[in-house]
Amino acid sequence: MEIDFIKTSPTENMTILVETPLSEEQHLEVAEKLMAYNSIYGEQVGFIQEPKNKHAAKALRMMAGEFCGNATLSLAACLMEQKQLPLNATETVLLEVSGAKNLVSCEIQKIESGYLGKVDMPLPFSVDWETFFIGSKAFTLPVVRFEGIAHIIVERKLWGENARMKAEQASSLWADSMPDAFGILLWDGETRELEPLICVKGTSLIWERGCGSGTSAIGIFLAIQARSTVSVDCNQPGGTMGVQVVMTDGKMTALQITGHVSIVAKGKAYI
Repeated sequence: MEIDFIKTSPTENMTILVETPLSEEQHLEVAEKLMAYNSIYGEQVGFIQEPKNKHAAKALRMMAGEFCGNATLSLAACLMEQKQLPLNATETVLLEVSGAKNLVSCEIQKIESGYLGKVDMPLPFSVDWETFFIGSKAFTLPVVRFEGIAHIIVERKLWGENARMKAEQASSLWADSMPDAFGILLWDGETRELEPLICVKGTSLIWERGCGSGTSAIGIFLAIQARSTVSVDCNQPGGTMGVQVVMTDGKMTALQITGHVSIVAKGKAYI
């Protein structure tokens, strides 16, 4: 099979966007092959589609039907690249994206090193403390659930030096209570450092270098704790992503992330 693709780097969360039309039944299998070390190699795959809404420029469906802020920013950047947006110019584009009920607005600015983007994220449908087990030991942790993806937040100091190993172990033990795509977020509140482990069941388990929905989950958790609007930068292995959460009368009313995107490759893959 010949696949047309674009590879992008949104905060080094290496993203493969597939331009070739494919049925949704093919998405997971094709994504798994494209992400492999002996293929294009990336952390996630999104499939570009024609939108149903006439106001949307394009549609994007992620490999597990989840919402992904970084892939959304990537598609917006690719559209601006095709349009040859002038240096320092800014434009807003509307996209249909899996996991979002409404059209998603992206603001993209062309800079010398690529693009700076802001994207309006869908609000979570629940934020709760849930109890999980590793052996006989119980952990009660905050879980932020979006349409199609959920994130479990773990203060890194809770697991200490073995945090990454514990997270990988937990991803297997806790999968049954999670959707097809979920994350375990190691978070250091003092340094603002975030290490996101993202699992797509049956396809991948990856320590992402930058995670948009994970960044959103951290912002939401902090805003709920503070009971007020927050703006915070999350330092991740691939760079810094910003998140802004607006609270109005005790309710979350808006959520936005910011990040950098570069387009690193475009071509054909053979699978």
